[in-house]
Amino acid sequence: MSLHNYLSAVRKLNNMGRWSTEFMHLRTTVSEHSFFVAQIGQMLALIEEENNQVINWERLFKKLINHDVVEAITGDIISTVKHKNEQMRDMVSLIEKEIAEENLIASMEEPYKSIYRELLFDGKDDSLEGNILRCADNIDALMECIGEIKLHNYHPFTEKYRFILAKLEQSDLASAKYFVKVILKELTVDCDIAEI
Repeated sequence: MSLHNYLSAVRKLNNMGRWSTEFMHLRTTVSEHSFFVAQIGQMLALIEEENNQVINWERLFKKLINHDVVEAITGDIISTVKHKNEQMRDMVSLIEKEIAEENLIASMEEPYKSIYRELLFDGKDDSLEGNILRCADNIDALMECIGEIKLHNYHPFTEKYRFILAKLEQSDLASAKYFVKVILKELTVDCDIAEI
């Protein structure tokens, strides 16, 4: 596979739906999700800068726009499966790396092979930028849940909402705390609060 085949594979994300095992009124594609994660990550990073953090913007944007590219080959692996336990998470990560290596990277020419190998893996590392990606990914999923709850699609989206919110509340990032304390209230104005 050369670079033109990589681009063709990535375009598949335009048609790949998220939350594939759930009924949804408004289903988004993986590429739409990636765009919104980049927007949310940018906003979180700006808030972090306001709180005296130094952002490596190049590293951040590379992480944001590439975090789900492997799904062009694997499909959207459901989060509850992927994160069922630590062993399952590690196994899925290993499978994703092997499949991406075989189907996206192996036949690329250098230096692109090494560059893409670095871009596609370990986005959610322990760096500030990795933590911003982790929170942005959760926030977009939370917003998808809010959208479904507003349309009275309560099950399983209220449970997912609570689970994702609990993960966000554990973050040490000032931007995540600001999101939960300030922004989230505005996003849930039209929600049936009793259902959340």
